[in-house]
Amino acid sequence: MDIKTIRENYKKMSIEELTKLVAEIKTLRPEAILFLQQELISREETQKALNITNYLLSIKYHISESVLFDYITKLKKKGFSETEIDKDLEEKHGIDKNYSQLIKSNLNSKGKENIIIGLAMIIIPLVFGIILISLNAFIGIFPLLLIGIGIWRLNKGLLQRKVNNKIKTTSHTI
Repeated sequence: MDIKTIRENYKKMSIEELTKLVAEIKTLRPEAILFLQQELISREETQKALNITNYLLSIKYHISESVLFDYITKLKKKGFSETEIDKDLEEKHGIDKNYSQLIKSNLNSKGKENIIIGLAMIIIPLVFGIILISLNAFIGIFPLLLIGIGIWRLNKGLLQRKVNNKIKTTSHTI
């Protein structure tokens, strides 16, 4: 869902629905939290809006890595330089440069991990399948499912690696 749609949906929601979202704030995208808070303020629900601020301040370094991975990947795909990403993370999430470097390093290793797991999930069932075929045995669907999941993990890892390489070349040319 794009940002404009999120904002419009919040405007249509009742106070009870918005309050429910505040209770489920951990599941919201970072930019959606801002719009939720703005909508609460426009409806004079300042205490609920302040509760969001207090929550965000209390979790400064406790945003889940998967959410940060997705957010950094999105920024990289938009063409942000490494410096711009660091600045964005500092301003919007209170994450300092050292911690953001650690997260980006973990993102890079996650890409490598997905590539290795993906290749293993493709090669092992493939070899097993070839052996079973040579023995005229029934293969079944399980090896095919593993190969499919392996292709998915390999693709995910290659995309993560591509995004990481893109930011590295972009930051070196600036």
